[in-house]
Amino acid sequence: MKRILLLLILLSLLFNSCKKEDGQEPYIEPSLATQILIEVYGLENLDGDLFIAINNSSEQFISNTECYRDTIIDVTSNDMIVSIEDVISGTYAVSVFHDENKDGELNLGFLNIPEEGFGFSNNPAIGFSQPTFNDCEFVVEEGQSMIVPISLVYF
Repeated sequence: MKRILLLLILLSLLFNSCKKEDGQEPYIEPSLATQILIEVYGLENLDGDLFIAINNSSEQFISNTECYRDTIIDVTSNDMIVSIEDVISGTYAVSVFHDENKDGELNLGFLNIPEEGFGFSNNPAIGFSQPTFNDCEFVVEEGQSMIVPISLVYF
């Protein structure tokens, strides 16, 4: 009985705390260079690294090994901006996670619930599985500076 109650509380928190916030979708900033500026908000602490993967296909998005571009940076602030330069025009989706213990992976706990912060472009509602590429996609045109705000989710 206690397990069922705990599961119901976790599910309630999951669906109520992960709703998309207004103004959290990618938007265009005039620019001479084609770039993506990823604004990551809500890092709970300054431990570890921030992993960022930029994908340009649904196959890459669900892959754990392939992406269009990726980077790993030290966490230095609770809110960070990362610039990805010289991006070709196209459709992209971004995924990020806060690797607090620097082991190179998103650690999962009970019921495969992430133990570290994570987020996606467009800040889609988080359910029982990773959102799709279509949920997270945005288009970058030549000469645009696309700003992609991502609010991290922690459980």
